[in-house]
Amino acid sequence: MLASITVVSLAFPVFGIQLPEWVVLAGRWIPALVSLLVLRLVPLEGGIGAWWRLRAGGVGRFFAGLGVGVLGLAAVYALTATIASLLGIGRLQTAGFLLAVLPTLVVTLLLITLSTFGEEVGWRGFLQKLLETKGFWGGAARVSAVWVLFHVPVHGVMAAQGTLSWGEAALVTVPLFALGLFLSAAVARFGSVWPAVFGHALPLASVNLLQDPGSLGPGERVTVATLEFGLLLVAASIVAPRRKA
Repeated sequence: MLASITVVSLAFPVFGIQLPEWVVLAGRWIPALVSLLVLRLVPLEGGIGAWWRLRAGGVGRFFAGLGVGVLGLAAVYALTATIASLLGIGRLQTAGFLLAVLPTLVVTLLLITLSTFGEEVGWRGFLQKLLETKGFWGGAARVSAVWVLFHVPVHGVMAAQGTLSWGEAALVTVPLFALGLFLSAAVARFGSVWPAVFGHALPLASVNLLQDPGSLGPGERVTVATLEFGLLLVAASIVAPRRKA
């Protein structure tokens, strides 16, 4: 998976082409394709449904998982933005603005799931199941670490080509570790990949809940990212399945 995304990302600057935005969306399907190849070549017990964790366990459990994955993340972002505003880092968006953009957020979320599905069945489905013998936290930490590395080639090329600054690239890459732990916790708690598919697709971040986020200085953005990272770790620990006595 890491080799594939690295080759795809570096191909564009090698040929002097700006990395297009569609690569980010299409690249999310690399984990699914690689896991399919592994399932084809290696005799593993169970089919795609089991290894991709596609079984939701009933309608109630499906929507409960979606609620935790999407609304849980939204709550983390809202709390982060609230704390940031109390620290004097920007002002919260108005309720009127949030209600106005809510329909767009819902439609965008549903569309983005078409790409996050390809990523999550590979990471939080196949790989997380493969690492179950490491225990939840051991396996989830490994999945999240590899997931961060998976984004390095894309974000690195974007920074090298000027689409992102190096500081912005770091701020959108490093916090993925905590987000990955939360998504892994939701998958482990509900036994299916769907909470991660929809949670990952949430087109929102803490800075979006602050007015004029573009005016935030580097130090303020780091502070917001640090708050978000910490709260995601707390949320992951709350959602993660408890050890059996």
